[in-house]
Amino acid sequence: MPHDTTRPQPDLHDAQAVTDLFRRAEQTNLQTPGRVGAVVNLPDTGRLLMTGDLHDNAQNYQRLLKLARLDETRDNRIILHEVIHGPDLVNGMDLSIRMLARVAALKCRYPDQVHVLQSNHELAQLRGEGILKEGRNTIESFDDGVDFLFGHRADAVRDAMNGYLRSLPLAVRCANGVFLSHSIPSNSKMRRFDPAVIDRVPSEEDLSVKGDVYHMVWGRNQNQATADTLAEAWGCRQFVMGHQPAEMGFEPIGETMLVLASDHNHGVALPIDLSRTYDQEQLIEAIVPLAGVTL
Repeated sequence: MPHDTTRPQPDLHDAQAVTDLFRRAEQTNLQTPGRVGAVVNLPDTGRLLMTGDLHDNAQNYQRLLKLARLDETRDNRIILHEVIHGPDLVNGMDLSIRMLARVAALKCRYPDQVHVLQSNHELAQLRGEGILKEGRNTIESFDDGVDFLFGHRADAVRDAMNGYLRSLPLAVRCANGVFLSHSIPSNSKMRRFDPAVIDRVPSEEDLSVKGDVYHMVWGRNQNQATADTLAEAWGCRQFVMGHQPAEMGFEPIGETMLVLASDHNHGVALPIDLSRTYDQEQLIEAIVPLAGVTL
């Protein structure tokens, strides 16, 4: 799929432009090279930048783009996830749909280099199921922001946005054995979890509260047995995720799981050479603190 480098950046105040952008990004997600069902399979060449939760951190987003070097070669790739629901409100409104749109535009510009993963906050926004964060309902604050920005066209924007959110893949699987997703299921959900969810286009049942997508993006506090079971099912050796707290930017779990965060002052990113294999220690050694990236 060729780069769309000539298309100007969308006017994020124009409801029609944002609606068209999300519709285009939805199709681009579904047509991503290497995508099968809800997983994108990458080859054993090139460089991938894995990130943690972003949560509308605009400065760290710019740092991540600088690290990704997407214009340098088409073999450079980046994974982004959990981009909405940041801490900064404007008169009680969450305007992070603008970050969601920027990332969607990046996907359209670099369709085979940018991968945006399904995450629990995006899924909650899609389903309209509130998340309480610091005493506020993040879904209501986000919806108020959409209404403020787009007025009588807000519902059209929301409809297009929901199609885009529904199209997000669950994971990226690398030929070198590294598996990247927002999270993996909690230990208690494994008895009912179907690992084949990544191999199909998720159904409404998959996306529901008791569904496999829901359990995957909301999973926390996994043990090594869970990782080993999924590693065998998915043909991988190491998991890199977000979702869980990582005050210093990263947190290892067991021997094969690594959590990253990109949404605060200690945020990090992880460059991965797709032509080599890694153990957990080698992945940790490759981590780059975002505070050290000059803009």
